[in-house]
Amino acid sequence: MNEEYFKRGIDLKRLYLRFLSRVWLLIMLMAVGAVAGGVAYQVARAMRMPVAYEAVSKLYISFGVDEGGEIYQYYNGYTWNDLLDTDPILDRIMAYVPENASREEISAATKAEILSDIRLLTITVEGSTEKFVREVQAAVEKGLVDYGEASEELKRIEVIRTGDPLRVYWDDRTITACAGGAVLFGVIACLFMAFFYVLDESIYVPGDVEKKYPFRALGIMTRKQKGLQPYARELKANISYILGDKRSFGMIDMENHSDVRRIDLEKLLNAGRDEFIGGDGEAGGLTWSIPKEETKRKKKGEWEVVPFNSNALSKEECGRIRELGGAVLLLPFGEDVGRKTARVLELLHNQDCRVLGMVIAQADEEFLNRYYE
Repeated sequence: MNEEYFKRGIDLKRLYLRFLSRVWLLIMLMAVGAVAGGVAYQVARAMRMPVAYEAVSKLYISFGVDEGGEIYQYYNGYTWNDLLDTDPILDRIMAYVPENASREEISAATKAEILSDIRLLTITVEGSTEKFVREVQAAVEKGLVDYGEASEELKRIEVIRTGDPLRVYWDDRTITACAGGAVLFGVIACLFMAFFYVLDESIYVPGDVEKKYPFRALGIMTRKQKGLQPYARELKANISYILGDKRSFGMIDMENHSDVRRIDLEKLLNAGRDEFIGGDGEAGGLTWSIPKEETKRKKKGEWEVVPFNSNALSKEECGRIRELGGAVLLLPFGEDVGRKTARVLELLHNQDCRVLGMVIAQADEEFLNRYYE
């Protein structure tokens, strides 16, 4: 194998086409990631979200009048939060709460806010059980009413609404979790695809052959023998040039379907110039095929291809290849047969068997169309 092959750059067109052939896998993995993200979020939300209850009370404050006849209006949200933790109010609240509740628990569970009107006080009570919240809520309301009656700055405090304790839930971020899962799986899939692309030693185009092996890339055989007309002409021209006046050679198929490949290759080589259908018409000189009548012919053509399978090479086969003057290796399109090919090339080298060149077999026409357009 050519050592420079491992120093090769990235063929962006080839990378792009390989990515397109795997885009369905990327979409599928992103869908799986979205589902996994949503399910994981819901499980975590159900298992890790603490059980908490919250109750809201609304109280109306009537302010008293100072010595100058002015109404006291300096109370605000911060003032009430501080007042709830002071003894004058907290002592009154503790008089109504259960005996097992501590002052610290009551202070931590209550919050006072002035949202807009300074006369409207909002009290929020939060706790781990519905019973605790309900008891503390009632105690705070009664304690504030008592404080309003005793305070000089206030005329009175009235409870105008008492809300029932409600279960507190985290914000539902299922869509965000699904999007995050899809992005995460997409990134991981792209990294894996890039990693496997770097390790991919498969052959797709003749340039891959010449970068990887010190042998000529003679051409391409497409699947079903309905490929691009230039490829048929190029393959026939290259083989004719390499062999000169000879019309027989060996063919080693790395996929071990040599009998089938022999028929395809002989059919291509024995077809006359006017037997290639296609050309410069509406198809743009791209498509070609060999007429079906060719398969019915009994007459043997001038070209003879002697087939060999890569897994059946022995002393006799190597001797036959030497008699033929060499062999052409058929490399499967898009298949990693690098190690197998290296083994076969080592055997041929040790047996003094000449390698005439390499041909890409079973090539994907759609891939080639896009690559060379």
